[in-house]
Parts: sequence; C-alpha cells; structure tokens
Amino acid sequence: MSETSKTILVTLSGTHGSGKSTNAGKCYFLLNASGKKFSYLRHQDILDPFGFVLRRTARILGFKNPTDLERTKPLGVLWSIYILFVYFPILAVGIKLRQTLGYSVVSDRYVYDMLVGFSGDGVSVPVTGLLPRVLPHPDLSFVFDADESRILAARPEHTPDFVRMEKKLYKETAERFGLEKVSTDDPPAVVWSRLFKEIGSALDRSP
Repeated sequence: MSETSKTILVTLSGTHGSGKSTNAGKCYFLLNASGKKFSYLRHQDILDPFGFVLRRTARILGFKNPTDLERTKPLGVLWSIYILFVYFPILAVGIKLRQTLGYSVVSDRYVYDMLVGFSGDGVSVPVTGLLPRVLPHPDLSFVFDADESRILAARPEHTPDFVRMEKKLYKETAERFGLEKVSTDDPPAVVWSRLFKEIGSALDRSP
C-alpha cells in the first residue's frame, strides 16, 4: 500500500480549559500543511442537536438545571436511543467515508469525553459501555490536561471541585483505555511538535 493511501484515526480528548480544541485545530493545520491528508471531525457536533432539545425541554418542564432532567431514567433511555440510531451511525459512517476517500481523521473529542461527561454529571446511559468496543478504534488517542490554576483561569465558570473531579475522571479514563497523556502546560510549540511526530510515526506503522 502506498504512503498516500495510509489512513489513521487520531482522537484528542481532555479536560475543559486544557486547550484540546485549539490543539486539535492546530494539529490538523500542521498535518495538512506538511502534505498529509487529514479531515477534521468535531465530535460534539453530533451530540449537540439532542442536547439542544434536552435544554429546551428542561426549561419548559421547569428544571433549573438540564442535568437534573438528564439524571432521570427516561432520559437515560432516550439518550441511548439517540446514541444508537443517530450518533453511532453518523460517527462510524463519517469516519469510514473519510478514510475510504483517502483521508486520515483528527477528531476533536471522542467517545471518551462523552463517557467522562455522563459520569461527571451522574447521568446513567446504559448503552455507553458498549461504544468503545463498537466504534472505530483510534490508532492514536491523546488526552490533554493542564494545571488546575490554568484551567480555572481559562474557565472561570467552573469551580475548583469540578476541575478536580474532571481531572480525576480523565486520568481514570486514560488509564482504562490506554490514552496518551499530554500536558498543555508545556509551550505550544513543544506540544505541537510532539503530536506531529507521534502522528507521523502512527502513519508509518499503518498497514
């Protein structure tokens, strides 16, 4: 197989305020500027439509916090239906189509972020345990983290307790799924150089 026909899936996850979206965008730019064919995928875009409906419904029903509605059993079932029949097909087919066209994929967030989000909010969605086994398996997965004070400065709407909880959940998720940890406390050029080098190596290893 020729070099240009090799394709991989790279996912970038991490805590709020750690710069994962910024680094995903920069990584995508650098890879394409170097002549590699990469497509950019925003995982959150697939979840946002249901999230919008959920927030509107919560407001109509008088919930001050949409998460309180999400924690109810019927919403866990509805989330499962949406994930199985909307989220999963769009994500899986979208990745497969890009790779069929010869493009590797950089995904800004992935299923790992969804698992952390549900867990952190105390939301039970029965189908989520199945997703890491049936979704396209990444060739390389990074999880971004940063110092607590830096995250709080970037996201002042979050409390220290929330930041610590999220950091703990991402640490556990990284260990469970073998995600590669990246500290964005390092200078941006150092972070980008590391990502670029490791993604290039993953492409070389791709069959």
